Amino acid sequence: MTISTTANLVDLLRQARLLDPPQMDEVTRDLQVRLPQPRPLAQELMKRGWVTPYQINQLFMGKANELALGPYIILERLGEGGVGYVFKARHQHMGRFVAVKVIRKDLVTDTEVVGRFYREIHAVSQLIHPNIVVAYDAGPVGQTHFFAMEYVEGIDFVRLVKKEGPLDVERACDYIRQAALGLQHIHERGLVHRDIKPSNLLVAPNVATDNVEEDVTITPHTQGSKWGLVKILDLGLARLGDPVSTDADTGSPLTVAGGALRGTADYLSPEQAVDFHRADIRCDIYSLGCTFYFLLTGQAPFEGGTLAQKLMKHQTAEPTAVEKVRAGLPKHVPLILRKMMAKKPDQRYQKPAQIATALGPPQQKRSWLPWRS
Repeated sequence: MTISTTANLVDLLRQARLLDPPQMDEVTRDLQVRLPQPRPLAQELMKRGWVTPYQINQLFMGKANELALGPYIILERLGEGGVGYVFKARHQHMGRFVAVKVIRKDLVTDTEVVGRFYREIHAVSQLIHPNIVVAYDAGPVGQTHFFAMEYVEGIDFVRLVKKEGPLDVERACDYIRQAALGLQHIHERGLVHRDIKPSNLLVAPNVATDNVEEDVTITPHTQGSKWGLVKILDLGLARLGDPVSTDADTGSPLTVAGGALRGTADYLSPEQAVDFHRADIRCDIYSLGCTFYFLLTGQAPFEGGTLAQKLMKHQTAEPTAVEKVRAGLPKHVPLILRKMMAKKPDQRYQKPAQIATALGPPQQKRSWLPWRS
């Protein structure tokens, strides 16, 4: 429908279910009369916070039908990837905000993509932990497939470092400690993430600890801290943790068949480049180490170069020592980092929980606790 009159706009608002009944009543009884042109009416609705700019743009572009996804009302687009788009949405009846992942239209008939999409859903649905996004709902809707998960109001590590620069060492250590706790839960459920990187780790305000008194020491098992709550995102490359499983059994990897390389080269463990499907939880530990390096220095361990060069460096080279890039680090921090990033999996920490223990609980007042092996 072309929006040439306020009546057109009001009809679309009603069809798309963008307003609740009292709001709709006020529009038809008062606002439509006072604002007889569609664009001023749309601006008034945005000013009141009743609709979002994204919703209005979709309406005027003739895409009102794309604003409803089953019981979810789309509010704005958060991002996109190779497979689909992620939107912020609100459940029409429950009022809960969610992040909804939707497969791109050109891929909905690709059985491989759809299968991987549902395996991601299955993987995430097994995980209930404060440091991992929660799965809510999923299934086919209309001509596509959707996955609704916890919406987290926060900032990922990439944007955080871009905004603030390399983080304070205590804060960086705490964020990695929290991520390790989430990875331990993933490990205990028999999964491997396989795409740990700064853009897949998000920090949100942690209301529960915002007002903690300065003398209180948070225990190693506390998931959040005064710096916020870290959430692990995007298990789209996750697989069941048995390294010898194949597509024929329950350990089917959640990637395309044939050993195709997936993940991000800047944070990819050496063994993933050799045999992506056989990498176990220790590949996540290596990637978390690379992410730790990024938080402390503002750069990936191996900056620049081609994809092949980066993969080779992960195999054979050592990054510039973190203490040479970032002066003044407590002496235990480089030791922990190097153990996380050891080339051979057997030389790393064997479980993420060991990283959380090594980094120790965050302190609200005193300086860092001595490193514990």
